[in-house]
Amino acid sequence: MRKTIIFSSLLSLLLTGCKEDKGVIFSDGARVQLTSNVSDYSFSFVWSDKSVTEETVYIPVRVIGGPADYDRQVSLEQVAEYNVDYKYDDMGNVVDSVVTERTDKAVEGRHYVAFNTTEAMPLQVVRAGRVTDSIGIRVKRDASLADGNVRLRLRIVPNSDFMLGESKYLERTIVIADRLEKPSNWNYTTNYYLGDYSQVKHELMVDVVKGKVDEEWVNTANNSSSFVVYWRGLFIEALENFNSDPANIASGKAPLRENPNDPNSRLISFPTKI
Repeated sequence: MRKTIIFSSLLSLLLTGCKEDKGVIFSDGARVQLTSNVSDYSFSFVWSDKSVTEETVYIPVRVIGGPADYDRQVSLEQVAEYNVDYKYDDMGNVVDSVVTERTDKAVEGRHYVAFNTTEAMPLQVVRAGRVTDSIGIRVKRDASLADGNVRLRLRIVPNSDFMLGESKYLERTIVIADRLEKPSNWNYTTNYYLGDYSQVKHELMVDVVKGKVDEEWVNTANNSSSFVVYWRGLFIEALENFNSDPANIASGKAPLRENPNDPNSRLISFPTKI
């Protein structure tokens, strides 16, 4: 009897949740949200010609409530990000926390074009007849990006065209740089085949591929074992050649490490038994 009551209660909750979702999706007008809640998207000018000073980063969005026969504006704002440092007792329990705002925040006009400008707004639309689209963010090539990245945290805000979609799909961070950065989709699968990420390893891979090793390349690697195993073999060969080169050994460049300036940092390596 108890199992029947529990099942009935769960079924009632599920049906209620479905009704609420259906109300949000179909009954109260157009809403917009991102297509995923992936936190960070890496973009680097390192792949662009030196003469390029601005680029457009495209973020996919999804409309809830059907298409329209006209273009609809998506409104954005920049929001702050925070670090949380936890304090623990001797038993490992959290006893306190300190919240501080991140200092690597992108600066409007320096690192990106303001969202409400005539340059930016035409890029931030869902085109007529579409329920999925990509909105464009104009990012700027500031000289400081060669030494470190900045973070542009975006949040969708409501306007006359759209209400807000699900709260977990309203924000995303673009990490802007002008140097090699860890691709945002370098994940467990990538680690499994290629090992932990480091900028020096990334540089070696670019030298071997003789082209981009970016999100698109990593996506192919994550979805094709034959592709990633083939390239891993070439990476290992290149690493062995570098480390055995007498000139590199004499200069102290070999063996190749994650931090070339720290003789105690980890050696660059790739998994070999997978």
